[in-house]
Amino acid sequence: MPPTEPPEYPGVDLPLRFLEQEGVAGVDFYRVGCFRGILGAESELLQVREVAMMILMDRLTDKPNWHVDVFDDAIVARWRDEALSQDERPMYREILDGKELPMPKRTRLISPEAFDYCIAELRDKAAYFGETGMIFTLNCQQNTAIKADSLAAFARLRADQGTEPEWHPWTNFMVQDLVHPSMYPFVYGRTRFIEDEVVGVTDAIDRWPGKGEVVPKDNGRPYDDGRQVKPTYWSKTYQWLPANLAFQEDGTVRFTSYINNLHPKKYPAIYTLVEKLIDKAIPAWDRALSGVAVDKRGRKQRRFCSVGTVCNHNDRNTIWEKFDADVLAASEAESGSVEYDKDELNEMLWNAGFDAEQINELEGARLFVEHKQGWARSRAERETKLAAYRAKRAQFVAELKWREIRDPILPQPLEYKPVTYEVSQTLRGRFGDSGLQVIVKMTSIEVTPEKPDFRVHQGWHIDGQMNEHIVATALYYLDSENVTPSYLSLRMATNPDLKDLRSQREGDWDVHRACGRIFGTSLDSGPDARAVQPYGSIETREGRLLAFPNVFQQRLSSFSLRDRTKPGHHRVITLWLVDPHQRIISTANVPPQRFDWWAEAIFGSGPSATLGDMAPDLFQLLLEQGAAKAVKPTEELLKKLRCRLPAEIMEMIRREGILPEELMKDEEARRHRRALMKERSEFARKNRTDWDRAYDFYRRY
Repeated sequence: MPPTEPPEYPGVDLPLRFLEQEGVAGVDFYRVGCFRGILGAESELLQVREVAMMILMDRLTDKPNWHVDVFDDAIVARWRDEALSQDERPMYREILDGKELPMPKRTRLISPEAFDYCIAELRDKAAYFGETGMIFTLNCQQNTAIKADSLAAFARLRADQGTEPEWHPWTNFMVQDLVHPSMYPFVYGRTRFIEDEVVGVTDAIDRWPGKGEVVPKDNGRPYDDGRQVKPTYWSKTYQWLPANLAFQEDGTVRFTSYINNLHPKKYPAIYTLVEKLIDKAIPAWDRALSGVAVDKRGRKQRRFCSVGTVCNHNDRNTIWEKFDADVLAASEAESGSVEYDKDELNEMLWNAGFDAEQINELEGARLFVEHKQGWARSRAERETKLAAYRAKRAQFVAELKWREIRDPILPQPLEYKPVTYEVSQTLRGRFGDSGLQVIVKMTSIEVTPEKPDFRVHQGWHIDGQMNEHIVATALYYLDSENVTPSYLSLRMATNPDLKDLRSQREGDWDVHRACGRIFGTSLDSGPDARAVQPYGSIETREGRLLAFPNVFQQRLSSFSLRDRTKPGHHRVITLWLVDPHQRIISTANVPPQRFDWWAEAIFGSGPSATLGDMAPDLFQLLLEQGAAKAVKPTEELLKKLRCRLPAEIMEMIRREGILPEELMKDEEARRHRRALMKERSEFARKNRTDWDRAYDFYRRY
């Protein structure tokens, strides 16, 4: 069903940088990206133990039949033994995400109390999984079976690229773009636009090419919404094109406009497949976007206390492991003892956060021993003073060495209370009349014996710019063959402002360093104090649908061939949900821009190709200027081409061109793709400055 009121589009009826965020995130609006300044796009700091628990629960839910086994005490006991004895170093490295902080030596990330909490939470999740098929882990996760004929339809799409596959730029000819929104995007000042949403699916190519008006590029002053959202978050030139979908009476969705770069008549089976995937993604998106999922990450209470509670309600005696002479002796026996001269000792004491009063007391004792022994009334007094100084110095040195090896006291989780994952509002319920807009991408990563290792060229990134108003992502891992496991890591930006914590603990280095260890970050600025919160990683196994709100930065791990003598692949369908609160320009407004689609519709292709009523001369020129790739004329058809126009006229027409100017040839589309990707790469590079802002416990305002 079309929208009840004519929509207004940013860049056409509204300012290009229009952004409306009023009320409560997840209820009155959805967050549209993990950009600094976007409301609700920052995470609170999570304790390393909580992130470890999230990773553990994700790995346990990867086990076959986990939702049944979690209620079997014997199996849970085996899981407990494994969790409490596993090497936690890989998990700790994943949690720190490149930060260099010492790992606790005597304190485990997964404690018995933490494991018990995980099992209690998983038993709640198992019941929900039985009802919905969804697992809440680092995000919303769903395992879905796709029939073999759907895989066959996808295989045909790849095969149709033939000997000229569409390799994604800068991927060493390993990532094949089967459908990518960066090809034939909406180009301000070039692409034609129809105000009404009239371009459909089956009629898109036959009825609409060339119609509409060009939308000029917005070169005016950026729209000021009073927030800190930078104008550079938008592109003045490009926008990916979503397809529109309408809800049916049975609650399913159907495309009402074509998927950009997916031929609607050649691949109807893939359209049906994508509709089914979106049907599966919508319940997961509901929970990822709901008020509960947005504000509390799917939870109604905390697992742990907040950073302010931990750091402001503890002192150095309750937040650090107590001095243990036996542990210190064992450490020195293993690593060797370190001695300090007087200057080194004072500097080390200051750096370790000893009180100035303590350091001055030791320094006074040293000065007395070295310079004022003559003031003593007797030899016995001098020896007493010297012994006292040596004892105090030994005490300080031992304490200093202890501070180098001690562990922070990692808090235990709070008492577990049942968690609900239900939502009060759904996409179907809220947008049943207006429908949804979804951007589609289909990719096949091809690994061969000649190129057996796929190294990801992208680091941490987000997809799209603000033009697309993307609020959620769904990734469906369609097909994996002969490749090692790969993982998708997720993290969020956090607020680097520690003003409240600073006001409580100003100058207390010992406590704030413990807080940094507890929360997995330095608080002293620098590379180990990046204000980001890792959430862990999820295996991208075949048949899995992952859905999450677009406030996460993501990074795919590298992978390789299992059997390095045979080829392998990893194929994924990506679905990006456009904010349903804000309609954007879609394929319902934009007739297909592809010249090859138009040429094939007019003349046919291969054995069915024909001149129709066109003069052979003009047909010859069309072939020369790009139609041959789409039409694929047979030798028999080419023999019919007998030019009747003078050579001078033919040459003049060649110079001027006869292609419909509204359509793009492949070469122009590739130029736009390169320009779009360069623009977005530069945008991502600049945006990393925001992502990599650091905590600074001692920042002054």
